[in-house]
Amino acid sequence: MAKIFPFRGLTYDSGKVGDFSDVMAPPYDVISPEHQAELYERSPHNVVRIDFSRDGDPYATVPQRFREWQDEGTLVPEDAPAIYYLSQEYRLRDGITRERRGFIALAAIEDFGDGAIHGHEATLAEPREDRLKLMLACDAQFSSILALYSDEKPTLTDALREHVRSKMPKVEAELGEFGTSRLWAVTDSGLIAMVREALREREVFIADGHHRYEAAGNYRRWRLAERPGATGDEGFNRVMMYFANLNEEGVVILPTHRLVREMPPVPSAELEEKLQRYFRVEAFPKDAGGRRRFLETLEHPKDGERVLGAAFRDDARYLALRPRDAAAMQQLAPDMSPELRGLDVTTLHVLLMEHILGVSTRDAVNTDAVAYTHDAEEALAEADAGRCQAALILNPPTAAEMIAVSLKGEKMPQKSTYFFPKLVTGLVIHKVEV
Repeated sequence: MAKIFPFRGLTYDSGKVGDFSDVMAPPYDVISPEHQAELYERSPHNVVRIDFSRDGDPYATVPQRFREWQDEGTLVPEDAPAIYYLSQEYRLRDGITRERRGFIALAAIEDFGDGAIHGHEATLAEPREDRLKLMLACDAQFSSILALYSDEKPTLTDALREHVRSKMPKVEAELGEFGTSRLWAVTDSGLIAMVREALREREVFIADGHHRYEAAGNYRRWRLAERPGATGDEGFNRVMMYFANLNEEGVVILPTHRLVREMPPVPSAELEEKLQRYFRVEAFPKDAGGRRRFLETLEHPKDGERVLGAAFRDDARYLALRPRDAAAMQQLAPDMSPELRGLDVTTLHVLLMEHILGVSTRDAVNTDAVAYTHDAEEALAEADAGRCQAALILNPPTAAEMIAVSLKGEKMPQKSTYFFPKLVTGLVIHKVEV
């Protein structure tokens, strides 16, 4: 069972900062140096200055800045423990306005595999260590982890929306592609009890924020080592999470395409022979009509059909690749479960990238050999212009596929899922009581 708790979050005082949009930021791991500088210019109180500071030693300077913002009233605590209803309105390239609804609360930290909270993505040591150092320095969590639960009916989100319908949001901020975020503090004890009870019966799946979740677990262990008499009710045993119902239409997963910039030379005849051996290959000419038909083929596969896409710099064709059978993947990845082995992204990494192109998964994550984009048109343009050796196009996994892998205790390749929109940082902060 998932255990969640209300908390007295810190939020910005509009009287001190003006427009909330000026003090919000995307998650730290999608902020480029250029965007970081832009966020610094927006406001002396932009949350990036504490969550992703460019100070030389942020673990020394950020705690002081964080305390100053509280002392001067820039950040103020909620009067009573609350959960926070969050609505995000956003648009994709189709121009349709969508809404993702959910709520922010604290969750009891669990080790993966030991309880109701599950992860699906492998993490890297450096960002885990960075988030741990920041938590130890500030005793705070500045951004929420995005988590999913399953409910056939939108019972919780409907009840929360009805409760806040006539109330002004506590925070309203617009942040470009991440849309408009509106946050309400819900302190009604009956409603909080209903939400807590409903989550007790649910499994929870981390969609975004694996590094922060694992860092919170390490932070908990660190503090427990200092407190041998801890009861388990201390704030460091909990982590701030945003919970969304994966069955609602507003929960969207975007594809993450691969741009291969460095790969061993493979003679064209040898590459063609390998592709034909493992895939049924359908070719499209590299012109406007061919590109359109190629992308339509990838975006609308037949029921049960799996198809990957490839555009090689020195090939005048776009290639739709349909795996011939499961035998190759069974041989190449015998220790994987059928659920993990059957994912498009696993086939792309294990069979296409590693076995055929000679690009290791390690290089794809830890070097500049592979870049990533969520825009298929952009990926193809990069290959067509010769700025990468290959653009590899794939459809995103479904939430059901992600859950199946999570329940097996396995990890998908890095950058397998991109839940959109990202959560905005700065809406509410969990100041940990230690």
